[in-house]
Amino acid sequence: MKGIKLGGLFKSPSVPKSPAPSGGGTNKPSAPPPVESKPPSKPGPVKDGFDAQGSKPSAGKVNAQPRPQPGKDVTSSFGANPLGYSGQNVLNAYNMFPGGAPQGVALPTAQKPFVNASDSVVTLNAHQHQGNTNLSVSPAGGQGIPAHYMHYLSTGEGKFAGIQGVPLHPRPGQPNTVVTGALNGCAVHALHDTKNNNLSFLHHADYSKNGKAELDGFLSQHPHLKPAGSFTPADYSHPTGKHSVPTGATPFIQYSQGAGSQPGQWTIAGQLNTFANGGTPGGRPELMRPTDLQVPLMQTVPVIVP
Repeated sequence: MKGIKLGGLFKSPSVPKSPAPSGGGTNKPSAPPPVESKPPSKPGPVKDGFDAQGSKPSAGKVNAQPRPQPGKDVTSSFGANPLGYSGQNVLNAYNMFPGGAPQGVALPTAQKPFVNASDSVVTLNAHQHQGNTNLSVSPAGGQGIPAHYMHYLSTGEGKFAGIQGVPLHPRPGQPNTVVTGALNGCAVHALHDTKNNNLSFLHHADYSKNGKAELDGFLSQHPHLKPAGSFTPADYSHPTGKHSVPTGATPFIQYSQGAGSQPGQWTIAGQLNTFANGGTPGGRPELMRPTDLQVPLMQTVPVIVP
């Protein structure tokens, strides 16, 4: 978002430059002139969850109380079938925790890019507002969906940030969803920890510039981590509309139970989107389905563990 700072700057013809979610670097879409709907005059900068005030990375834990979210609560509908719901509704992961990171969540640093999965647990909620299903996270144990929150670091802070120790097959009551901010040039990687036989997930800022070489270098320093799936700009950045503006994506990682006695599997999913409105006073851009898209709206990458 950060790499969603997890990110670069979006450009909109009628709003000031705003932090992008995760996608620092040069591969950043610009809203075509004119935009489909004009944003309010002089809105505040659009921020995603990573750039919300008080959410600066810290080795310690930070505190913030959840704020009521506007719109209809559709958490149960999203939680019952995240992939199916996402195929019918526009997800928005910007500014997921206005006011600061949720209480009890540990954030990564360049020196310590991974935090333990147990220190990343949050409550995920979804509210439908102005045509978007806005995702928000608050402290663990609330009314909503238990999930892991994956923060990120921007290019100048280390590029790599993630969570480690996620079970290959979560038990009942354990989170089976991982959320992170929107992608515009960044990537999400799934890694098999061969030492502990569990999973790590990694947010890779600015992947579009030299991502493969950077990932190879990172893995050479962590030989127990083996690639198990990656969601990169090649999966989600596609031309859309008459101006062929590249799409961004709202990603999440979901564990689905297997049929019958078959084991379940994690899947990295990303919903492609573009801007309907580059900025609003509420701190989220309004997103919409891409037009003239030549690929499916939902892109998925299975997490494969040998």
